[in-house]
Amino acid sequence: MRILLALVALLLISCADPGVGRAGTVFDAHVTKVISTSTTGPSGGPVQQLEIELDGSLYRGDRVQTGWGGRSPINANGLLREGDRVLVTQRRGDKDERIYTIEEVVRLPSLLPFVAMLVVALLLVARLKGLSSLGGLAASVGVFLLAIVPALQRGDDPLVATLVGTAIILVITVYLVHGFNRKSTAALAGTLIALAVVALLAAISLGAGHITGLGSEEAVFLAVGTDYKVDLSRLVLAGVIVGSLGALVDMAVGQASTTFELAAVDGNLRGRALYGSALNVGRDHIGSLVNTLALAYFGGALPLIVLLSLGNSPLLVTINSETIVVSILSVVIASIGLVCCVPVTTAIAVRLVRE
Repeated sequence: MRILLALVALLLISCADPGVGRAGTVFDAHVTKVISTSTTGPSGGPVQQLEIELDGSLYRGDRVQTGWGGRSPINANGLLREGDRVLVTQRRGDKDERIYTIEEVVRLPSLLPFVAMLVVALLLVARLKGLSSLGGLAASVGVFLLAIVPALQRGDDPLVATLVGTAIILVITVYLVHGFNRKSTAALAGTLIALAVVALLAAISLGAGHITGLGSEEAVFLAVGTDYKVDLSRLVLAGVIVGSLGALVDMAVGQASTTFELAAVDGNLRGRALYGSALNVGRDHIGSLVNTLALAYFGGALPLIVLLSLGNSPLLVTINSETIVVSILSVVIASIGLVCCVPVTTAIAVRLVRE
């Protein structure tokens, strides 16, 4: 849901017309007829010949024929049907004829029912907490897009922009979702300390590993598109910090909540005894959350891992590639941050319980 809202908000704030970009202009159309479908096209996958009706541009209402799947490969799941909405570009041919190309399928509307289901589930199960979590989510996306992204576009230091932005996000979301109380303060303090540990270790490890930040096509395009104004190695560092943030908040809030609940159940449980009991719960939480973190990172990189496993490159080259090393470092460093978060947050919560 965060990704969906971020994309929508980015479209709204990045330019006046979301169909206009530096690479060109697209406009809406929809498929009116599937003329033919070939199982093997030039790219090795299926190719369709379609009739589409233009919903935008000066030629709105015109019906034209174009192909889909020849320029960008698709599989059976990407085949279009009558009524599907697409984004197309227009150019002029040698004889001044209009040539249309399908650039992308309009996919965002298909996600709306699931977003609505999430909102309803949050409100039914969590009630006011669910409403607060939606507010926290909106605040996170707003700070990220209105503060962090513009700072990166200006060429500001990615690390500084990310640290400042994440600190603001933490303050807003923790207090908004969990209330302005000592438990939230303990969770916030523990998260910030653990985040500082993650930032320090990530900076050291990326320097030691000679990480350039140019390990993916997207990074290369970003470097070229910005005339190398963005420090990509520090952008990778910022990505490690942001990637660990959610798990750190989860751990810190869980530990603070556990500590305060134990203290409320047993009024005599204070000091070292309270710390030890809460720490025992945190140890169990560490194991499950570290595993969750690793699965999340490697799940996102699964297509790349399968590609590298095919053996096109020697194994020594593969395991030392920047993409693989950064993924492993992200898991390891975030896990260290989680481990540090437990005793630190617990100690702060124990101290605040006594006050």
